[in-house]
Parts: sequence; C-alpha cells; structure tokens
Amino acid sequence: VLPGVPSEMKAMFETIADEFAGTPTYRETVVADEPESALLDRIAALRERYDVSVGSYPGDSVRVELTGTDEATVAEAAAWLREQVESP
Repeated sequence: VLPGVPSEMKAMFETIADEFAGTPTYRETVVADEPESALLDRIAALRERYDVSVGSYPGDSVRVELTGTDEATVAEAAAWLREQVESP
C-alpha cells in the first residue's frame, strides 16, 4: 500500500521499483455473443496459430482474454478472433 500524496508515493515507490522488473505482458479482450462451448474449435485454432495464452469467462456473453509477451502477436490474435466470432 502506497500513500496518495504524490511526493510521498514517489519516494516510497523508488525503494521497491526493482520488484516491478520483468517481461511485459500484453492483454486484449474479445467479447463473443455465442455460448462458450460453440467457441472451442476457434479457441483451439487460435492457440495453434498464435503464441498467446487464452482464457474464457462466460456470462451474458463470453469474454475471451488473450495474453502474451509480444504486443503485435496479441493484437493480431485478437483481430483474428474478432473476425471469427459473433459480437454483441
């Protein structure tokens, strides 16, 4: 927990900034207006075509979260999937 006063927060953050080092991760969300079970073949194809992690979260619609370490790959995978699903 860091304080809300900017000068105090900056001073405290500088003492822990090294803990935030690592490989950047990029995320895109695709929303599909189809049952999750109907998306399985397209999710499998997505995983074969692109080096991304895929998570699906059903609700009123299905939110498909794509994550990866390469921003362009994640964006390309999301664009491909958007063309393959029905959008709400």
